[in-house]
Amino acid sequence: MMKRTLICLACLLTATFTAQAAVIDSADVAGLSTFQDTNTGRVWLDMDNFFDATATNGTSGFDMITAAQNAGFTFAVRSDVEQLLGSLPLTGGEWSSYAAIMGYGIPRQLIWGMYDDTDGNPYGWAYAYSSMTFWGFDDNVKNANTIQNEGSSGDVDMGIWAYQTGTATVPEPASLALLGLGVAGLAYTRRRKV
Repeated sequence: MMKRTLICLACLLTATFTAQAAVIDSADVAGLSTFQDTNTGRVWLDMDNFFDATATNGTSGFDMITAAQNAGFTFAVRSDVEQLLGSLPLTGGEWSSYAAIMGYGIPRQLIWGMYDDTDGNPYGWAYAYSSMTFWGFDDNVKNANTIQNEGSSGDVDMGIWAYQTGTATVPEPASLALLGLGVAGLAYTRRRKV
């Protein structure tokens, strides 16, 4: 019986550590709101740091990149963004929880930002509308000199993908599973001695 319990706890622990990563709110950095990827520990800029719903013109991409770099952030390349978004499923219903943490364009229900596609300006963008079941990526699509509003469907609500390295946060379920495994191991050892 004890052996089965240990096997079950080991399976639970493995499942917990291999579960999908998450994003959580993080402290502001230099007046910019952020979120953390619990998989890598990176702290990312929220997508709506530069968003102004009343603006007729968006903030230029270069201005966003400069502000991010001045605050100690790295303008992400596509592989950085793929690593983040690849661990965040969009199979149904997750978009709203991501948007609440990562920020989004109002009223378009759109999480999106520019990334460095490493072939110079224009840059690429990664995005997801609330109705999507995947993260979209397009290279070489956005000139960072200006981001015009262009009416209600314009780019005034675009952000940038920029991050700082950090320490990965250990999810609470993993801690509990590890504690449970330790207790079960002690019980098993004590039982064998008796």
